[in-house]
Amino acid sequence: MKTVIITGASGYIGRNLIHEVRGKMKIYAVVHKEDERSEKLRKEEGVTVVCCEMEHISRLPSLIPEKSIDYCIHLAWAGNAGNGRADYTMQLNNVKYTLDLLHVLPEFGVKRFVGAGTLAEQDVLHYHHRDGATPNAVSHYGTAKIAAHYMSKTECTKLGIEHIWCYLSSTYGIGNTTGNFVSMASEKIMSGEHAAFTSGEQMYDFVYITDTVKAIYAAAVYGKTNTSYYLGSGNPRPLKEFLVRIRDTIDPQIPIYLGEIPYNGVSLPASEYQADKLFNDTPYRPELSFEEGIKKTIAWMKEQNGCGKTPESRKNQ
Repeated sequence: MKTVIITGASGYIGRNLIHEVRGKMKIYAVVHKEDERSEKLRKEEGVTVVCCEMEHISRLPSLIPEKSIDYCIHLAWAGNAGNGRADYTMQLNNVKYTLDLLHVLPEFGVKRFVGAGTLAEQDVLHYHHRDGATPNAVSHYGTAKIAAHYMSKTECTKLGIEHIWCYLSSTYGIGNTTGNFVSMASEKIMSGEHAAFTSGEQMYDFVYITDTVKAIYAAAVYGKTNTSYYLGSGNPRPLKEFLVRIRDTIDPQIPIYLGEIPYNGVSLPASEYQADKLFNDTPYRPELSFEEGIKKTIAWMKEQNGCGKTPESRKNQ
């Protein structure tokens, strides 16, 4: 059986990736602290939990006795949501920790490194170079991911480690408490507040959590060396179509106000959302459409936030 180190293992994607990989590989799950989530991971068969903060990742060889590990999937990244995206010190540290991790992998004989990137990298590459561009502070996140991408690829080449980079699309689903766009939009519509959004003309893609982790596993095992893969649904659409579907799943009678909020970002071309390379190089195919995934997600959110009550019923309590 193959063996893998997964950093960021107690995060939303990490926990779900472990469920996907469990039984296929022996797993060393690296977490940054002991808590309820890491305790649950300890109960998973075939999973060894290792507590090691990324700033002290050089200690990892003393914590993992095995010296014949096949893969490292690196998910750990501080400040990947909210105001942390604008914290340049935090983001620069993430880049450094990624490279520090690479330099301990030869001690385990790791053959392949898989990094978790983001489409925010493409936002930066398509917009920041333009004269007159006015970047948002949260662009530090995408810029740091670009640096981690290219610098890790360079270091892997020096170290003789195969490199795979995964551009993760917007992941949503049951259990997601990260405040991503689907969660934010769903909460806004369900709460009964004035549901104002941009015009939603920009292209977007959303991938259900189980498909995201299946795609990461496929890229890790079947992907070509020194290749980057967009882990998409294969069905990108204008954002407004997703917003209407979210609203209709909650209650078709709730008004949403498209165009009330100005959009000052860059609309990526549809070509950036194509997952053909992943489909061609690996057996991966997404299993859940947005229509199916959002039904599961909204049902879970209603259960968490009001026992399935609609916004109107909650207001009338």
